[in-house]
Amino acid sequence: MFRHIRWRLMATYMVVILLALLFLGVHLARDSEARYMAQVETGLLAQARLVAVHVRDAVGARDTTRTQAEFAGVRYPGSPSVIIVDRAGAILANYAAHPALRVKEPVHREAVALALGGKEAAGSAEVGGVRVVYAAVPVVADGNVAGAVYAGLPVVELEEQIRHIRSFVGWTVLATLLWAVLVSLLLARRIAGPIQEMQAATARIAAGDLGQRVPVRTADELGDLARSLNYMAAELERLDATRREFVADASHELRTPVANLTVAVEALCDTIPSPDPASAALLDAVGQEVERLRSLVGSLLDLSAVESGRVHLHLVPVDLEDVAARVVESFRPRGAQHGVTLDQSGPPRGVRVHADSDRMEQVLSNLLDNALKFTPPGGRVTVTLGERRGQAYVWVEDTGPGILADDLPHIFDRFFKADRSRSGRHGAGLGLAIARRLVVAQGGQISAENRPGGGTKFTVTLPSGPREAAAG
Repeated sequence: MFRHIRWRLMATYMVVILLALLFLGVHLARDSEARYMAQVETGLLAQARLVAVHVRDAVGARDTTRTQAEFAGVRYPGSPSVIIVDRAGAILANYAAHPALRVKEPVHREAVALALGGKEAAGSAEVGGVRVVYAAVPVVADGNVAGAVYAGLPVVELEEQIRHIRSFVGWTVLATLLWAVLVSLLLARRIAGPIQEMQAATARIAAGDLGQRVPVRTADELGDLARSLNYMAAELERLDATRREFVADASHELRTPVANLTVAVEALCDTIPSPDPASAALLDAVGQEVERLRSLVGSLLDLSAVESGRVHLHLVPVDLEDVAARVVESFRPRGAQHGVTLDQSGPPRGVRVHADSDRMEQVLSNLLDNALKFTPPGGRVTVTLGERRGQAYVWVEDTGPGILADDLPHIFDRFFKADRSRSGRHGAGLGLAIARRLVVAQGGQISAENRPGGGTKFTVTLPSGPREAAAG
């Protein structure tokens, strides 16, 4: 999945956003808890001051009963635990809502000592194994510190509020993250979508579809790249059309002088009834070169016709076994001359396809010609036919030296010759290019691979044609 730029962009966005949200979430949670604890401390401080005002006279008189009565007569929000002591630290009232806040004399708490010293104190501390938020204020009577009021709330009782804060922050972060995922996906698609379109278009252009264009969706760098790609495709299409026209024109122009050369060589041979060995060898070499030139011109004309769409296919039900048999028989004398054995095999019922019989003969002839060129004496060329899952197959295998891995992707390109990896023989490099275009024009595919034991295997795939009803 992460091979695609869209997902890599989205993953990058999400990592940055997730880290930012985690930092923000933790910071918000801690800040919210701190603010809430500060509010609790402020509230406790206000309540402790209120208690100090109510019990001021009783504490000044060091009257325990009166202090408790005056304290009990006032309702305090949150029901904090409250301890009231006189200036000597003696407990006048001890209302502990939580067992951890119950104390005995003498009271050993730093906040109480600060309050008896005339200073207010607030904060949180560990008391009896429980975290407590507290506030302590002095009780002032007649201008003197008569005692102190200590109010406290265990954090246990505040945990519900803290959990609520954490839950709120957590859900907020999650909702923001989900929204960020959606926005990141849309943004990544907006950026990567045109890139993927251009990548697919360039792949089709590289495969030969020079009429491919990509839509220009934006006015930024991606739009400029799309326009450049379309311009490049248009120029390639124009150059390819020019090349095809030149090849066709040159082939037509060459056909007449080549034909004249052929006639001239034949006439020269007839005028010299008994040439000496040197002259005979020279005439034979000239004749072979003229024949090579005639074959090259014919191949160029075929290639030009196929590429320009001037080849009209007559698609009918064809038995590939009959086509292959005719081609193999026509190549047997040449195979015997080079010491190469030709074999053919296939299913008993034959292999039927919807194809052009003449063009399939041309395809198989080009493949056998290529195989015989590069199979050494004593080797074997095998033509095998088969059917599998609605597809008809023709395999042409030889026992030659094989093809270099770097050359395999290019052997169907026009004028490409893999001479370095084969036997060193030369050719025009047009036979396989013509074979591929004829197979593709009939709805099939052709490929090549090296055999594990040596040699090359060509595979032609065509859609299977309907079978005729059996007689009887």
